[in-house]
Amino acid sequence: MTVAQVKKEQHIVDYLLFCWQMEDLVRAAKFDVAMLQNWAEQQAEDEGTHPEEEVQWLLGLAADMKTSGAQEQGHCNQVQETMMELAHLHELLVGAMVDSNYQEAFREARPLLDELTKRLDRDMHPVEKLSMGLYGWLVMRMKKTEVSAETESAMVGLRTWANELAKGHLKVYYGRG
Repeated sequence: MTVAQVKKEQHIVDYLLFCWQMEDLVRAAKFDVAMLQNWAEQQAEDEGTHPEEEVQWLLGLAADMKTSGAQEQGHCNQVQETMMELAHLHELLVGAMVDSNYQEAFREARPLLDELTKRLDRDMHPVEKLSMGLYGWLVMRMKKTEVSAETESAMVGLRTWANELAKGHLKVYYGRG
């Protein structure tokens, strides 16, 4: 099993953010197969997964990025499909399933979503805003950029909402939870 498969089965939002990170890695490597193979093998060694499966997954992601036209920006088909799946799940959790924990977490995250909407120059689904907010925060932390206390506080709401979305995913798609 690959790191991506484990993440997908444990926390779908973490999986999505991992895929975005891997897309950025592929672009930074300029789609260089040898570089990607080395990285995937190192990942397998660090995570205790099978090197060939990791290589196959990462090269498959790179190929999907090329066929999807996501070489410079945007997301490949498998990532876009996951986003659509999460958008549909969101609608289900705020609608027909009436998941009160999910609805409360979404309400708590609304102020930051509204702030993100003001900063973005295009309209998008709330789940995409959630992902963009979390990914931006993740990149800042990886770069060791100072994150204000206000932003850290706001991120609690997004992380709580992401966790509830992941719980809903486990419940709907895997019958767990």
